[in-house]
Amino acid sequence: MSSKKKNIYTYLGKVILITLLIVLFIRTFFVESYTISSSQMQTSLLEGDQVLIDKTSYGVRLPITILTIPFTFDKIFGVRSYLTSIEAPYKRILEKNIERNDIVLFNNPMDIGKPLDKRDLIVSRCIAMPGDTISVEKGLLSLNGINHIAPPDLMNEYSMHILALKDIQAIMEEHNIPIRSLKHRADTISILLNKLEAFIINENIEDSTVSICCKIDTTQNYHLIVPSKGKVISVNSLNINMYKQLILQEQEGNAHVINDKLYIGGKEQTTYTFQDDYYWMLSDNTNDALDSRILGFIPFKNIIGKVRFIWYSTHNGNLRKERCLTSVN
Repeated sequence: MSSKKKNIYTYLGKVILITLLIVLFIRTFFVESYTISSSQMQTSLLEGDQVLIDKTSYGVRLPITILTIPFTFDKIFGVRSYLTSIEAPYKRILEKNIERNDIVLFNNPMDIGKPLDKRDLIVSRCIAMPGDTISVEKGLLSLNGINHIAPPDLMNEYSMHILALKDIQAIMEEHNIPIRSLKHRADTISILLNKLEAFIINENIEDSTVSICCKIDTTQNYHLIVPSKGKVISVNSLNINMYKQLILQEQEGNAHVINDKLYIGGKEQTTYTFQDDYYWMLSDNTNDALDSRILGFIPFKNIIGKVRFIWYSTHNGNLRKERCLTSVN
């Protein structure tokens, strides 16, 4: 091989290496693509959407798992793509606050068998901030004593009489509203719609005696205070089960709960000071979601970034042009 060809290959090799390093740097600290793989944020985000995650929105979380194969997440060919022998402590630079109703990407707090930055990824909407009071009475949500105004994309199950189905289907077809999860129950039909779609249907029904109604689970009743960094709480049998998992994770093996009593370093504690801010996530598709109703409070350290942009979208192999290059609200 001539020296000229060697120089060309050497040059190309350097270009490829430098390009990969630049892409890795941007992906690690600034922006990353993520594929929506579930319906829990429907209709804000659909399965098949490729979204860009802004990792600077709430401050840049530095890598924790140092020994990892670049451009992989958890496994490659079924084998774990990282080593846990060296882990950096959690650190976030240029920290910023999350805003209410932001759609965020975070690591699953229940996936405790892995390093923080290798836990499963979840997308959901932040509805409650540190220090907020969450109340649910007969299925209706309020924040700090004020009824929560859900976004127009909030998905719920709506019901109608079976005799109205034909007229409602015609309205849905006219306004390009898709039919989702259609179910028959005796003389009633149920279907998944967001708030805007339900409003359009009700506004276009000519028969004033016909309407579609949102089905609300009136058995849901609870009252929660979202923990905030530096917040001191009394620890007792009434609240220990609510906050136990948060405390145990913060203390990383140094705390134990025995007979509803908290022990840290072997000493019983009657109060506890939280070390992190927490958030309450509620997905837009409330009927099919992995959010705070299952996961509980989400620590700020688990937050990766804000979902900013849909850059590409497909469904069953077909391009959804209308969703490409659109912002996310």
